[in-house]
Amino acid sequence: MQKTLLSLLITASSLLLSACQPPSEKTDTPDPVTSAQTDKKASTPTLIEARTAKELTTSIVELSEGKLRDQLICSKLDDRMQAISNKSKIEDLHSIQRQLKACLPTAINSEALAWLGTYQAMYRRFLQSDTYHDDDAFYAIVEILDKGEKASVTQLKQVAPRTRYLISLVESNADVSILYIGEGIFIFHHDLQAMADIFTPYLPRDQAEFIERMAIDNQDIFWNDAAVAISYEELLKRAAFWENYIQQYPNSYFIQDAISLFTLYRYVLFLGSDNSQWLDDDISEFVRPEYEQTLKKLAKRSNTLLAQDARTLLDFMALSAAEREQSYPVPKADEEGYEISDWAAPRYQLNKALSLPSPWKNDNHRDCLSGIVCVDYDY
Repeated sequence: MQKTLLSLLITASSLLLSACQPPSEKTDTPDPVTSAQTDKKASTPTLIEARTAKELTTSIVELSEGKLRDQLICSKLDDRMQAISNKSKIEDLHSIQRQLKACLPTAINSEALAWLGTYQAMYRRFLQSDTYHDDDAFYAIVEILDKGEKASVTQLKQVAPRTRYLISLVESNADVSILYIGEGIFIFHHDLQAMADIFTPYLPRDQAEFIERMAIDNQDIFWNDAAVAISYEELLKRAAFWENYIQQYPNSYFIQDAISLFTLYRYVLFLGSDNSQWLDDDISEFVRPEYEQTLKKLAKRSNTLLAQDARTLLDFMALSAAEREQSYPVPKADEEGYEISDWAAPRYQLNKALSLPSPWKNDNHRDCLSGIVCVDYDY
């Protein structure tokens, strides 16, 4: 009996330390599984309040039951997120957010990352609609919302019920917005910073920095009809961030996605895209003075890959046509057998001079431009 009581007291002492920690933040609308325990907890003395061996035993049993109950809830969290669809309500998401905040502090890293991916996919399903948002009725509502006003009942009746519900979330500032993605198409979009804030406190520094940057960069679109939708200076900032990230965290969980992002931003920074060109047809002048200023500043930086690329580009621009032809002769056809036009010739030569890896030639079929983590394209 004495040994049993001694063992009980030792267990109580260790549990007392965790019981003395500040309670977790309460919410105004607790989950049913939480509220169901309220009456029972109120009548059970805590470890600190226990005065007899019976009360101490009861408190220990209650604490153990609570931990087991929390573990069970967390084990079912992934299933709950998977059950969210475009028929769900925002209250369902709020319930999951509360559970995440309760489960993440004790989760292992692989579990937290798995929940992160599931949570992002869950929110995308939640914001999906059965119809495209490209009709005049929806455009009219977008114009009203852009003015900070609310759509009328008559206007709302002209769109689908789910669209109507999502618009109500936008109007109530529920971390939902309407995003233009080009070619006359709009989508409902989640506040990525709000999503990141749930997970980053419980992730290692390299993972938290990756997610924070993704939340900033992907809140708006990067591409708009094959044109770059951000400023040239912002493009450089992104390329520089990912170059530094790769150097600082070479063993990061997200290293392959970071390399893909650096490859994309680096390539577009110097070679542009189909509908975004930084240089004239002859590649002898910048089409805007701010592009030239940005590249010349970059060329003066320390010996990074981007700085080397900038110096290579400026040196190439200074070459005469004869010097270019001598250093980078242009064949009659490219690698795919297509004839190289007069416009394409200097671009072919610049490609040879820079020798940048193409983000499309070695495409890993990952979408890194729309969420806080990259995902495989859903073809």
